[in-house]
Amino acid sequence: MKKNTPISILVIIAVAALAVWYLYPSFLFYAKDPQTRREYSRENPDILKKVVNLGLDLQGGMRLVLEIDRAQLDKEAGRDVLDRAYTIIENRINGLGVAEPTIQKQGRERLIVELPGLSDKDAAKRVIGSTAQLEFNLVREPGDLQRAIQVIDNALAGKAGKDDDTAAVDSAAEKLAEEEEKARALFEAGVEEEAADTVGAGDEDIVSFSEHLVAIGSQVGVLERNKAKVSDILARKDVQEALERTGMGGSTFLWGHELEKQGNSAFRPLYYVKSRAELRGDIIKDAQAAIAQGGMEAGQWEVNLELNRDGARKFSRVTGANVGKFLAIVLDSTVYSAPQIRQKIPHGRAQITGNFPAQEAKGLAIVLRAGALPAPVNIIEERTVGPSLGQDSIATGLKACIIGFVIVVVFMLIYYRMSGAIADAALFLNILFVLALMASVNATLTLPGIAGLILIIGMAVDANVIIFERIREELAIGKTVRSAIDAGYSRAFLTIMDANVTTLIVVLILLWIGTGPIKGFAITMIFGILVSLFTALFVTRVIFNLVTGSRAPEKLSI
Repeated sequence: MKKNTPISILVIIAVAALAVWYLYPSFLFYAKDPQTRREYSRENPDILKKVVNLGLDLQGGMRLVLEIDRAQLDKEAGRDVLDRAYTIIENRINGLGVAEPTIQKQGRERLIVELPGLSDKDAAKRVIGSTAQLEFNLVREPGDLQRAIQVIDNALAGKAGKDDDTAAVDSAAEKLAEEEEKARALFEAGVEEEAADTVGAGDEDIVSFSEHLVAIGSQVGVLERNKAKVSDILARKDVQEALERTGMGGSTFLWGHELEKQGNSAFRPLYYVKSRAELRGDIIKDAQAAIAQGGMEAGQWEVNLELNRDGARKFSRVTGANVGKFLAIVLDSTVYSAPQIRQKIPHGRAQITGNFPAQEAKGLAIVLRAGALPAPVNIIEERTVGPSLGQDSIATGLKACIIGFVIVVVFMLIYYRMSGAIADAALFLNILFVLALMASVNATLTLPGIAGLILIIGMAVDANVIIFERIREELAIGKTVRSAIDAGYSRAFLTIMDANVTTLIVVLILLWIGTGPIKGFAITMIFGILVSLFTALFVTRVIFNLVTGSRAPEKLSI
């Protein structure tokens, strides 16, 4: 038997030291209680890239199944829609800061998203599911708004014909101004009872569209509880046809994002904007959430937009040609803000305001940076795993690992004596090295992964059992201890390699086609197989050489 070289010993020491170094952040992180752990990860965001992450089934989180809606896509656009949706959703999820998210394609229509440790599930659904169709639309002049309101009133009253509509608009201007002045006074007073009477909150039979409206600045608003009624009016076929007849088909009504509150009343702004967008979301270079530093929005969260070169040129042209007008920033058919253009804006920067909560502003920035989805996605399945269930799984898995480890250690000591102790030392190093490898590549440990660890214990010992039995056979035919150890390792080598390589092939297939927990199991097994080969064929042999010493022993405790 060849003697150990200093390099062999140094290799084992170096690998063990490296394993401890890689695992130290994980020991430090998971030694804390869950609340302290969350605070620590917020203060040290890089720690999640250095530890063994826990999967959805261990630390809790969310699992979503998304389905692509192809109804509005033509054949050409639908070819790579799943791939594009996958890339965009992946970018959005990365912006959420979730450790080791999992995104899998399923068939031609579906994506499976797993978000371990996610705390704000509603924010995640908003970020993932938003189509993020951003547009910049010019707001129509107050006179155009008044005319559209009167045309809708005429349609509801049963009046038809372009001449009737035009005449009614001209004759009703003074009356409409009086109604708006009264509504504005009621809105500013914030008296819900009077406003409700004025806007016809309890009327089931619609007499007039204008009765549902109150003035909010140069636009109008609707009591939040009447929003559905007004939406039904605007969707009516006769209303749409009346607007088309009077040449107002190039405009549309859009709801505002932010509620206007006065007293006990909540009013939803209703904007009248040009249907054709002046600019679209593809001009955005970057989007960041920040706290406004000045103006009326000071102290509130906003989203700062930086436009690309082409977008900056177009934005400069649009703002320069429409000074004094209002430009609505529209996301998914909802007006988030409609600032007045006070001067030409040449530098390609804009803000979206809307009295956002911090999390909503950050989520909106993520969506805008990642880009718009090529088609709407529907959440068809949602599963949430609570952190308490995850803790129970961890406790059960660790208990199983410890019990399995102790049984194997005791059996090896009883059956193989000193040689069993060598196998037990290698087994301990085996588990240490596997966990260190997972930490080094920031892998995720799942519940099936823990099952894989338990299986690795058996596989690692199996290799040692094969070697020890070969050594026993060689000793039984009269060979010396050193010759028996050499022959035992030599004869066992092919058997061990054959068993591990065939298992490795199967596990690689699982990694390739598996999803979620199956993939976690496969990763753990791959690391376990590679490490068990190293510890069984190299580490234990080095330890045998150290134990037997420079002089050839007459007997071997095996």
